[in-house]
Amino acid sequence: MINWFPGHMKKTFDIIKQKEKLFDVFIIVLDSRCPISSYNYEFDKIAPNKKRIFVFTKIDMTNKNRFQELMKQYNNPKDEILALNLKNAAKSQSQLHKVIKKIYNQKNKINAAKGYKTPPLKIGVLGVPNAGKSTLINILAKSKVAKVRNEAGVTRSEQWINCNNEYMLLDTPGLLWPKFDDQSTAVKLAIIGSIKTESLDQKNLVYESYKLISQFKPDSLTKLGLVPTEDEIKIYDNIIELARKLKHLDKNKQIIINDTYKYLMNYFKNLTDIIYD
Repeated sequence: MINWFPGHMKKTFDIIKQKEKLFDVFIIVLDSRCPISSYNYEFDKIAPNKKRIFVFTKIDMTNKNRFQELMKQYNNPKDEILALNLKNAAKSQSQLHKVIKKIYNQKNKINAAKGYKTPPLKIGVLGVPNAGKSTLINILAKSKVAKVRNEAGVTRSEQWINCNNEYMLLDTPGLLWPKFDDQSTAVKLAIIGSIKTESLDQKNLVYESYKLISQFKPDSLTKLGLVPTEDEIKIYDNIIELARKLKHLDKNKQIIINDTYKYLMNYFKNLTDIIYD
């Protein structure tokens, strides 16, 4: 069973619930390879009437047709939807700023009619780990103010970041639910890097990932000389053969299976034109 919920995540989730009145807008950052599975439905309990901007990242790695089909599930007219490749910082910054500016102008119009000055929007940035929250914040702030690394659990504490006179952002650790009722969801999140795989049973993770890839991207296995299958005996045979091919052997010519597990998980993590939902 995969169950990964570090203490700092629960603490931050509790803080956000306590401080939700401070926020004007939430940016919810999701991985476009798992547009459904990477959404934490606990978010719906945090100020459901607040404006939300759903940002789907890594759009360059997903299957575009399937992604468009799944977007029909995000059909709340109050929400803003963006699909971004954050590697293109200039374009991403422009699209994000346009949406935030629109929300600010709407609020400013209301306040101006009442004779009020509109303060900067306070925006909470949420999502699962490794979805690109810190990268997004750095793009908006035009500087490296938030930690960025391609692994789960990098952002550990809350920090307000001033961007301009119209908005400021609160970066938070990624938030996951306390328990995965659906193990396939947990495997998907592990593949895309939202869960630290080092803390999990490597054999179980690789086997379940192999089954998932056999279903969603079988040709990626054949490129490695592997046979797509969900049969665990056949998976074992394929992995052993791959280990020999990659020369994952110790000085006594015994297979170092953990090296092959790491190789496969890294390979799965970097697949493109794929969607797991």
